[in-house]
Amino acid sequence: MRGGGLLLAALALGLAGCTVGREAAPESTRQLRVDAVGRLVDRPALSPAVWAPDGRRFAYGGADGIYVAAADGAPRLIAPAEVVTALSWSRRLDRLAVVDRGLLWTMRPDGSDRRQITVAGFVTAAVWAPGSDRLAIVVRRAVEGASRFELWQLNRDGGFRRFVTAAPRGRAIRDPQWLPNSLYLVYGLSIPSESVISEAWQVRIAYPDRRRVPLDGPAVALVLAPSGRQIAYVTGPDVADGVGRVAVSRLDGSGRFTLTPEEGRYAGLSWSPQGDKLAFAMLDDEAHARVWIADSDASGRLLVHDYGLEFSDPSISLSTAWAPDGRRLLFGTNTGTFTGPIWMATFVRR
Repeated sequence: MRGGGLLLAALALGLAGCTVGREAAPESTRQLRVDAVGRLVDRPALSPAVWAPDGRRFAYGGADGIYVAAADGAPRLIAPAEVVTALSWSRRLDRLAVVDRGLLWTMRPDGSDRRQITVAGFVTAAVWAPGSDRLAIVVRRAVEGASRFELWQLNRDGGFRRFVTAAPRGRAIRDPQWLPNSLYLVYGLSIPSESVISEAWQVRIAYPDRRRVPLDGPAVALVLAPSGRQIAYVTGPDVADGVGRVAVSRLDGSGRFTLTPEEGRYAGLSWSPQGDKLAFAMLDDEAHARVWIADSDASGRLLVHDYGLEFSDPSISLSTAWAPDGRRLLFGTNTGTFTGPIWMATFVRR
């Protein structure tokens, strides 16, 4: 009896020190249907939207500042900004990181406790670690008359900072993304003036441990699965012109397959929180797009929306963002280059 009591006490202490979360179960596209699609925000957004960890709000950069909106309410201006090029919402801290004209800021979702983190260089990307208070940033700075791209990790106020790695001379670091253990980062390398990624790498943040992530040729729209075991990207001989197929593989390059059998202009790749589906847009021409969700094993796909774009341009692109419940998807032509309203699609079980 005494041993059983000690065991129960230990279990109680263990449960008291942890938070039990419930995640949505995986669902195939055959189990879902589109319940509703509509404009959620009419005011043009400049940056892609990011969801809060609780799925009740999302944030985005507009022409005059940073906005936070409820999933069913009007957006609220929380802080001034001019050109927001990166946004990340911390799961651990419930805090936003914002890159505005190369400057790095952090703040609470209501705009309070707004702090600029001084960095030696021009910040091009910032993303919070999923399981810690660390922030990964990419900095471009001048070294010996040339641009050098560096990957750093910081804490919420910049008091802690650690150099992780630097790109080879003449290369830029693109799309830094954390593995779920918050110990490794995956990133791409490209020519600074181009968006096409020629190499992808995995690096440990604490000490030098780099390994190459094999790609099936040049790529764009590199996205890491929530599990950290797979990666998706658009690739093909003409990917520099925006044309290719969506490919999926494990991080070691094995198990590679094509998610989209036909070539096209694909953009806005994003994994569902459960890692069982991918969202993407197929741009039929400069003024028309179709938004899809596809099962990550290529077993099926579902058309989300087929619509005319608000702006016409041969190089226009789209972004997508899944809500944590896997039942809502934000999308729109808010990509840092083009501005447009934010749309939301809602999915329900068939």
